[in-house]
Amino acid sequence: MSDSGVTGKGKGSEDEQSDAESRLGYRPEVRNPLSAEEEVNRISDRVRGWMDLKSKVTDMEAAAGSCEAVDPDYTKYFVVNHPWSVHNVEEGSLAQAMQNLRERLPRHGWKITKDGKMNSKAGDPEIVAVEPRTHHFLTVQWRRGLTGKVSELISVDVDSRCYRAPKGTDFPPR
Repeated sequence: MSDSGVTGKGKGSEDEQSDAESRLGYRPEVRNPLSAEEEVNRISDRVRGWMDLKSKVTDMEAAAGSCEAVDPDYTKYFVVNHPWSVHNVEEGSLAQAMQNLRERLPRHGWKITKDGKMNSKAGDPEIVAVEPRTHHFLTVQWRRGLTGKVSELISVDVDSRCYRAPKGTDFPPR
């Protein structure tokens, strides 16, 4: 992945940085929010490709939001989240998509931290993974017991860790 959005280490109040670092357990990287959103969108595109499904995908882009742990007022720190789902697929395709992820995520540097049942009444399958180099994380849930128009789908959530925006960034960044 490109580091083109990296603007260097933060130079804000040292006390503020130390507080954020102690709460998070790491020093938040200084990133431009738009660059961080683009990176998460690229990750989502790769995950979609690894699933190898011909299906309808919800049409949403990644978006920066509050890093609740250190900045609930959303003034300097942010995370990027990209929730999306795939639906309207052929019978058996979702099972194959989950298997494809089990095989392809590790091949592309992701570490699967959970591959089992969701903690829900239905106990649907769930894969949770982290990319150790970039610290992005992924949650993939196969929702089999849905009702209504959508009978089953795979829900995907790609997230970043907390970043610190460069000085002068307007918040919210859109």
